[in-house]
Amino acid sequence: MENTDSLWIEHVLNPKTITSIYPAQAPSLAHVQLGELSIICGGDLQCRLHFDLRDFPADAPIKWVQQKCNTVSLSLNLIQVTIEQCVIPSGSGVGDLSIVHDGNGFDVAFSTQPEGVVFRARATWIHVDRISAYIHE
Repeated sequence: MENTDSLWIEHVLNPKTITSIYPAQAPSLAHVQLGELSIICGGDLQCRLHFDLRDFPADAPIKWVQQKCNTVSLSLNLIQVTIEQCVIPSGSGVGDLSIVHDGNGFDVAFSTQPEGVVFRARATWIHVDRISAYIHE
């Protein structure tokens, strides 16, 4: 279920957070490792997805290179979200994330093998909360 449409990045509230590190092409959302899925209550319902990307950027920031980082971690806040499906996946938490912007909002889904889709939501906005790197041994 890899999302080949990288246009979703153009519609997040702060796209430069990602495009400054991945200027040529959006990072693949296939085979990401989901580390956290949290629901934030209050005003508008929000969800935070925190995951490790499969691919390290070709031209990583100097600080990341000097620290010998090899894994990029990304946190996205889904804002004004409606959760359609949420099942706790078993196993490693590795799966494919799909984010599609349709002009009115975002369809977000995370699927694992062999379970299939374990999380599906609709969000009005997505905010890049944080992008960082670390050494994954």
